[in-house]
Amino acid sequence: MNRTIRGLVLGAALCVLAGCSSSGDYTVPDALCGVTVGSKPLAPLLPDGEKLAQSPKSISPESSVCSVSVDKKQAVYVTDDVTDADTDPVAVQRDALARMGNPQKAAVGDDARIADQGGVAVSVCTYQGNRRKFVTLVDLTSEHPVPKGTADRRKALESFLRAYLPKAMEAKGCRK
Repeated sequence: MNRTIRGLVLGAALCVLAGCSSSGDYTVPDALCGVTVGSKPLAPLLPDGEKLAQSPKSISPESSVCSVSVDKKQAVYVTDDVTDADTDPVAVQRDALARMGNPQKAAVGDDARIADQGGVAVSVCTYQGNRRKFVTLVDLTSEHPVPKGTADRRKALESFLRAYLPKAMEAKGCRK
């Protein structure tokens, strides 16, 4: 084996052993549109690229959206809503979840569904003294969502929702 090939093989092996990640040239933030969740749960959902941008928008005190783009292409879209206690957010999001592909029940919050390209998680809480539900919907909007493998992507979505939901609830003033 010549030196060049040996060097490439050795370099690839070292990268695998060191756990190199493909998060791109940007730094994955610890906060997603003001919700501190840590970079680890978010990183697997972001594609390679050079520049990450976040666009938070408050619709009302009970509702907000967050768009995350990499190289000016939307990759992740998150909505947070405080709803009435009688509302079934999973039923309300049935069509969106079907569009995301094969939604399955998941153990996040009080109710959750993880699909191939997104998910929804719900937790009962107290908001301004009233019993309500807090809902987070995550949509991987990229044409080629990551992680590439569907099983890995579902696992990453579930991990993200498990970490994000309680922090987003707290940020909105919704107490368990």
